[in-house]
Amino acid sequence: MHKRASTLVEAAIFAAVAVVFNLVFYYLPVLGIFVNMLMPLPVAICGMRCGLRWSVMSLAVAGVLVAMLVNPLHALFFVGVFGIMGVVLGECMYRRYLPARLLLISSAGALLGLAVNLLLAFFTMGINPITTLVASFDETIPEVMEMMGSLGMDPQALALMKQQMQTMVTMIKIIFPGAFVIMAPLLVLVNYFAARKILARVGETFPPFPNFADWTLPFIVAPLYFLGLFAIQYFNGLGWQETWQYILVANVWAVSGVLLVVQGLALVYWLVRKYHKPRGWATLTVVLCFLVPFISLLVTYAGAYDLFVDFRRLRHHGQTERE
Repeated sequence: MHKRASTLVEAAIFAAVAVVFNLVFYYLPVLGIFVNMLMPLPVAICGMRCGLRWSVMSLAVAGVLVAMLVNPLHALFFVGVFGIMGVVLGECMYRRYLPARLLLISSAGALLGLAVNLLLAFFTMGINPITTLVASFDETIPEVMEMMGSLGMDPQALALMKQQMQTMVTMIKIIFPGAFVIMAPLLVLVNYFAARKILARVGETFPPFPNFADWTLPFIVAPLYFLGLFAIQYFNGLGWQETWQYILVANVWAVSGVLLVVQGLALVYWLVRKYHKPRGWATLTVVLCFLVPFISLLVTYAGAYDLFVDFRRLRHHGQTERE
């Protein structure tokens, strides 16, 4: 009886924390940007500490309170989007899954939550969030051009910039599904690392992910990237930009490209560790990947090279261990 009462109190506390997160997100937009990434965290920790049944009950209570304090639509989005991911992640942690399995299953839960988000927006408000977001990008281009023109930018450079921005927006429209695929494991990693830090304070330990310098992806990622790149050029030549085949290969190319950047950065961290260089070099490379497209491209090809030749001998090492 005492244990049940203790569990009930814990579940109530986590529900209250989830409500606070929602209030911060809704009423303090600046802080809400950061809180949004951690929205599934209270539900996940509740699931790990108390089990699946209690995490679902805690989520239901939080949803009702958010509906009362904010509005029912916001509560619906919270439960459908972040609640699903939190419940799945909490259950994976409760079952003590190894990191790779946890990441795979929880990412599937996060993707399900993102899909629910789109469906809720469409059926409750009659809008397509992707179309709305892309329309905002289209509206931004003339504003940027007007601002640059007022600053005295050369007309020829202005025209080139406009063309590049239009090309970028067109590509963003196409690779939205791939963006969701990348966003799901990112959300899982952020919440898993945060949950591990918090739960470590009460004596709960979980197996860590391997050191980033030792991360490696499946070999197939590299061929998919170059096949996708070739297919995009081929379909462009045929004028198939509006076809589902083009959208498919563009998303395969985009997702595999991001994965190769991760592979390339892991290689950079491995080289820094191997040659005992300052860790700041690797951190600088990460920053430059976001700021300088050419650096990002170099890291992408470095990741592909690492996969093709197994430069760090990680696959060879794994085969030796199995033998």
